[in-house]
Amino acid sequence: MSTTRGKKDSEMLRHTARARGFRSDGAAILMQFLKNGPMKDLAALLENTPDLGKVTTLSDSIADMLSGLSRYQAHPYHTATPASRCLWRKGSSRLLAYEGSGPPVLVVPSMINRASIMDLTPALSRMRWLARNGFRPYLFDWGVPGPAETWFEIGDYLEKRLQPAFEAILRESGGPVHLIGYCMGGPIALALGTRQSADIGKIVTLGTPWDFSYFPEHARFRDNQKALEASLMTMGGLFGAIPPLVTHSFFAMRNLESGAQKFQRFAHIDPASAEARRFIAVEDWLNNGVPVPMPVARECFSGWLVDNGLMTGEWGIKGLPLDLSALTSPMMVVVGQRDSVVPPASALPLAEAISHARLLEPPKGHIGIILAPDADGPVWHPVRDFLMETDP
Repeated sequence: MSTTRGKKDSEMLRHTARARGFRSDGAAILMQFLKNGPMKDLAALLENTPDLGKVTTLSDSIADMLSGLSRYQAHPYHTATPASRCLWRKGSSRLLAYEGSGPPVLVVPSMINRASIMDLTPALSRMRWLARNGFRPYLFDWGVPGPAETWFEIGDYLEKRLQPAFEAILRESGGPVHLIGYCMGGPIALALGTRQSADIGKIVTLGTPWDFSYFPEHARFRDNQKALEASLMTMGGLFGAIPPLVTHSFFAMRNLESGAQKFQRFAHIDPASAEARRFIAVEDWLNNGVPVPMPVARECFSGWLVDNGLMTGEWGIKGLPLDLSALTSPMMVVVGQRDSVVPPASALPLAEAISHARLLEPPKGHIGIILAPDADGPVWHPVRDFLMETDP
């Protein structure tokens, strides 16, 4: 990469930091990778008689990663999620309604990222896709926890937020209501399904973890469970909730190189292209995470990840275990073959635990299940057809 381009990108980066605020999460993760990987390798190469070819290749790679980060920071595109109607609201949570006709579908996203992944831009919106494809979709937005939710457990969110929102759908649209649960929204959607079984149509889970023994952190966290819980308690006491960077880093640390390489690729993408806007929209979403109430984080990290409470049946709502046998609704379990957030081996046991569940294994990653440009065919057309099926 030329020196002129490098100087220009550096100036763009400085200007962006002043003008619109530095997106620190992604930058911190990239810098950690460079410090402990390529920069250390480059220093080792230069200590001895350097191989100029290797030095040039490694230097260009580092320069491209920094250039990609700079271009991302300085790009003028801003993600603008179009407005949608708020049907119900309480505390920090709300229920968004999308115009459409057909059976109602409630989408329950993860709690550790913003619900906007399902309605990112007019061109990147699964909610609007559902509305165009014969459904009346609703999106539950957990929101940024406020004072009322600071000490909420998942069960509190279910009983005090999700269930009342579900009842608002019944009042407006009637039933049955289909459920789609994404990531950790999947187990919560299943818990809702056991409580509202008479009003549930079909249930779809997307990239939902179940057997956490397949998470790469399982054994390490199990061996250090007391330290993990003490750390969560400390962060909860200091910040009132677990900061977004903690959960972002948890998944990013699995493969720092992959996270760095996406910026390296972005350095060579036409900044005026739809591909560039898609990249920025997704990165902005990743870098705009939400804090997690400490009790919820403790359930996820200790109860799910360490104790494997979903797989063993020990996790439940307010002391009542999640009884999968109570789920009589037709089900589809979608497991991305390339999912690096929820390993496929972790998600597959959910399909095995529900004898009547239909399994779909598209060649997609965790975000790709939702937003990949070619996700319609392998993911969403089968989901649509499944939800539209009538009983034989």
